[in-house]
Amino acid sequence: MNTIKDVAERAGVSIATVSRVFNDSSSVKSKTRDLVLQTARELAYSPNILARGLMRKKTETIGVVLPDLSGEFFSEVIRGIDEVAARRGYHILLSSSHSRLDDMERLLRLMAQGRVDGLLLMAPQLRKDLLPLLSTTKLPLVLLESSLEGLDADSYYIDNFRGAYLVVQHLIEHGHRRIAVIMGPEDNFDARERHKGYQAALTEKDIPFDGELAFKGDFQKRSGYFGMKRILSLDDPPTAVFAANDDMAIGAMEAAKEAKKAIPEDIAIVGFDDIPISRYVSPRLTTVHMPIYEMVSRATERVINRIEEAETGEIEKRMLSAGLMVRQSCGCSY
Repeated sequence: MNTIKDVAERAGVSIATVSRVFNDSSSVKSKTRDLVLQTARELAYSPNILARGLMRKKTETIGVVLPDLSGEFFSEVIRGIDEVAARRGYHILLSSSHSRLDDMERLLRLMAQGRVDGLLLMAPQLRKDLLPLLSTTKLPLVLLESSLEGLDADSYYIDNFRGAYLVVQHLIEHGHRRIAVIMGPEDNFDARERHKGYQAALTEKDIPFDGELAFKGDFQKRSGYFGMKRILSLDDPPTAVFAANDDMAIGAMEAAKEAKKAIPEDIAIVGFDDIPISRYVSPRLTTVHMPIYEMVSRATERVINRIEEAETGEIEKRMLSAGLMVRQSCGCSY
């Protein structure tokens, strides 16, 4: 394996000059820079990015901790973060907390040991247990779809309450009065806000909340599938179902089809997130559009600006609007 010394000898310059080239020093003449870079390419030499970052006290890496890495929702999140980071000259170090606080704490401690320059954290289950750790980290920190009272950090999140309210209100406008809900995890911030929006839409139209129509879910397709099976087994099943995310809504649609129920004629189904596949299932899924790319783009730009000290002002907490995406599964003909 060729070293920086080999590059220097082949190019006829000093090791210090090669080092300055790879550290983007403005003191190197353009002709010399071009020669060194061409020589490095010929020798297939690549500098150790981490070592270079340590010398500069920067790794040019953003730590990203998400509750999960699978599924279309998180694919969109990762794509948005990676595109902005790459455009700004940064890499991402991606990890999953598996929605477990102990894993999250371990990852945060690991990343805080100089492996990254800043952190993007999506933790809908964030609890006060982590407040001391998060408050004392010296790294720029930006939260995604997370909230923790007492934490002084930039945060970007979707108006989950309003989105759920709008989609359930739409079902009511179609004449539905018995509307079931397949909820997300109980300790999940997004899930709680969506459930509140569901209840608010019912209350506004004097429809009493019926606990018999509320079913536990975990944001996974299988919980939507089994939730719908339980819904259809009721003596007086509902005429519509609000699943708190699209994966569960798609699982619910599969169970309904297995039971020979026509959607939306026998039972209407709506979701939340507007993941790409929601446009292609049959019937196409009415859902709530989350501006995922916009949210993660803003957050990534923010953490990089904090790293580069381009933004040193007040903490920003930005709620982005969620919009109704009407298709066919609610009874509309779009």
